[in-house]
Amino acid sequence: MKKKCLFFPLLLLFFSSVSADYNRFLIPDSAEIRRTIVDSWISAPISEVRGYSEDLRKNRVGEIFQIRMEETETEFAVIVAPRSVLDVDLINGDNHRIVRAAVYPQGAAGSWVLFRDKKSGKPLRVEWHFSPDSDVFLVFRPQGQKTLVDMSIFGSFAARSVPLGIPFERIYTVGFQEVRDLTQKTLPWEKVSVEKGLYRDSLIMAGIIKENLDSIIFSEDACYDFDGKLKSILTGGSYVLKNSSGFEIKPDEKKLYLSGAGFLKWIIDGIVEPVSGMGTKIPDLTVPTVEFDSVGKIGVKSQDWNLYFTLDWCRNLASKAYSVRSRRNADFKSAGLDVNQNHFASESLGAKVASSNGYIRNTGYSVEKIKSVLYVLAVTEPSWFYLGAVRQGSYLKPDEFVFNDCAVFFPYFDSNGKFGCFIFEQGREISLANFIERYRNCYVHLERVKASEAFFPYEKK
Repeated sequence: MKKKCLFFPLLLLFFSSVSADYNRFLIPDSAEIRRTIVDSWISAPISEVRGYSEDLRKNRVGEIFQIRMEETETEFAVIVAPRSVLDVDLINGDNHRIVRAAVYPQGAAGSWVLFRDKKSGKPLRVEWHFSPDSDVFLVFRPQGQKTLVDMSIFGSFAARSVPLGIPFERIYTVGFQEVRDLTQKTLPWEKVSVEKGLYRDSLIMAGIIKENLDSIIFSEDACYDFDGKLKSILTGGSYVLKNSSGFEIKPDEKKLYLSGAGFLKWIIDGIVEPVSGMGTKIPDLTVPTVEFDSVGKIGVKSQDWNLYFTLDWCRNLASKAYSVRSRRNADFKSAGLDVNQNHFASESLGAKVASSNGYIRNTGYSVEKIKSVLYVLAVTEPSWFYLGAVRQGSYLKPDEFVFNDCAVFFPYFDSNGKFGCFIFEQGREISLANFIERYRNCYVHLERVKASEAFFPYEKK
């Protein structure tokens, strides 16, 4: 009986130690390894650590980690990174040979990195990567007797300076699952908990759009009305196609002539028309959605040009798609189609706070933050895509901001849980990095639209 009683505590102890190597995020965990290097790699004087060679060790479940040190001008880092495999194409003349090479990236899921001050040797922070995206990770910082934790998503903080409740030195040996349990109610894990396989409709739509891009010719002010006729958005009359010399020319019957706004209408009509039997109507899409004093500064300017053109256009398009899907007439307000959450903590800038970090009413999000926003939306709203109205400096007066351009975003996660986003504007595809660079210092206002596999955009044959 005594042997039996002893067996169960030993069994619990075994599973407790093994659980450090398993976690619900299914990432490699180096807790067991880190417990054996506290006095050497982690806490030893920098001069001593410099003399160490890279070290490979296995955890209890057989996962291999590399321990190494890297330096910058002001910091040095102790990196405990899991093994990954990289396929390398070796070319020798006409011969190609694929060789699998072992790599240990600092930003790989399961990587644990301690940063120490180069002069004093004091610990500064620990970065703990848990996502296939290297720019999504936790940061642990010592503050006196406390430990603070941040959740960073592509440079934006989903949480900032959250007290952890354990001494910083405990981070040296703790397992990821224990950290997850400790912060279950204090960190917004719902913003980073990716569930794969929920993006089929969005990917179908993006694929169909890509297949049609070669048939689209960008034409300022052009779109197809509810009956498939080419019209001018500005006048509502027939669109007259002209060449570079200003002479009228006959449209190519196999091509689609679309402006940036007309391109987004073409996409939404591909959802609306199969259900309603007709596309959206131009006058319905130019209905104002922003209220302002008609004799105020904006009101006076709006007499010459609609400063909110693409914002109105995107909001009204989104509401038409929603109305068809829900079978009830709704506008963007009643349907809740504005993306207007403040997903991220404010970043202090001395005595000021960054005003562009979150949502600004009738303006949107800073383009520099749009990748972070789209990542969270892909996690929390996996079956939606987004129409984006771009607020930027006027071409005529750069100090006056207007909504002139627009784009459509299809955020998703691939089969490995890595973030991606298809973006289309003005009848072409653009990468997220290029979009951010093109519209630097601008804002994007997003409208949500439910993705649908029943997507049949108008085609020229």
